[in-house]
Amino acid sequence: MDWIYRELSGVLLPEQTKVGSDDLLAINSLPNPPLTPVTPGDIYVRRCRLAGDAVDAGFGCFRTEDLPRLLELVQGAPALIGHRRDTLGVARFFGGVRWRDPGSGITYIVPKFYWMRAHSAAEDLRINIDGGIYSEASIGFTFRRPTCSVCSDDIRRCQHIPGATDKNQTCFFYYDEILRVTEGSFVYRGAEPGTGFMLAEPDVRRGESQLWRTLPRFRWNGGWFRGVPEKLFNINEE
Repeated sequence: MDWIYRELSGVLLPEQTKVGSDDLLAINSLPNPPLTPVTPGDIYVRRCRLAGDAVDAGFGCFRTEDLPRLLELVQGAPALIGHRRDTLGVARFFGGVRWRDPGSGITYIVPKFYWMRAHSAAEDLRINIDGGIYSEASIGFTFRRPTCSVCSDDIRRCQHIPGATDKNQTCFFYYDEILRVTEGSFVYRGAEPGTGFMLAEPDVRRGESQLWRTLPRFRWNGGWFRGVPEKLFNINEE
């Protein structure tokens, strides 16, 4: 397997959004567009602030120059409730902009999403979003290379540990070679840190830092490991 899967969550923006002609054009031009073109009276539209170029809780980070590509990949992605893959999507992402927070300096992608007013659960979804019950939107995406921020090598192979601090520099990794956005989901709270594919086990416990002892435990391939996304430490002899 030459790709890694991750889920990241962002904040839903529950303000009511007026449906404009640009929205209709974007929706009706999506890949696999609606069979019947939608009109303003057919849909609800909201926005969400998804991933940005800040280091996330799993010590991963998008490069600022990759955000346009990520926003492009979001277009047309289905939105589920709570990543329930046994159910059909209730909404789709479309359009959106890049937005830079003037306070933090972080740049985010802010896509829109729509759902059909005639859907049997449309009002429930609107009420739960506008009332803050569904407070976050999560996307699942795949990428090929987690690049170390310290040495620019693949972090699964180098000596550096995500989250460890060396010479006042905290190690993280970049989501490089983004492949696709698989789905979106409306969730009550963000995914716990430490989710994602664990593809490689380092052959030694790296460096002097004992940070690995504080990391979450995982059962994998018949053994116990500690780790953060994309890097594992064998603890069978711990």
